[in-house]
Amino acid sequence: MYSLYFIATLFVTSADAFTCTSSRHFSSRLNSHERDNSETLQSALDPNIAKQFKVKICSSTSCEKRSKSFGLEEYALFSGIFERKNEQNLPMIEIDEAPCMGCCKFGPCIGVEHEDYEGYVGLEGMEPNEITPRIFQNIVSEGDLDRVWDSIENAIKVMAEQEEEEE
Repeated sequence: MYSLYFIATLFVTSADAFTCTSSRHFSSRLNSHERDNSETLQSALDPNIAKQFKVKICSSTSCEKRSKSFGLEEYALFSGIFERKNEQNLPMIEIDEAPCMGCCKFGPCIGVEHEDYEGYVGLEGMEPNEITPRIFQNIVSEGDLDRVWDSIENAIKVMAEQEEEEE
């Protein structure tokens, strides 16, 4: 049905520093120009395709300890992804906690599932070390969360374009 086209072809690195300890601060603060762009993007994201994705946030002891060592609150990743999902008006994307993803040394981690595939999927925007395990690793800043969310948005767009081409 869909190809794995969105497996990483573009690698983005993040050098953003994160110093806030409140999950409320661990979310995008969009200015009015960015909000206008997000409203345009919102119309481009197909909700029928978006609902096929699930975001899984590792809740293992190891990832939680690493999160705390970076000064993150317990639910900072969850609330950061949740706010991005709501900014794009995509309530159909599920966000859940997940057991250990096997990348304990590189936590905190986020995986993305798609209903047509078994396990986590690799997405364009993953860094080279994230491709094989198909897990976003070391998610400790706003830029890291943006990279995860941008990868999900891109996958939704790519799948929508493929669906249009098939019709």
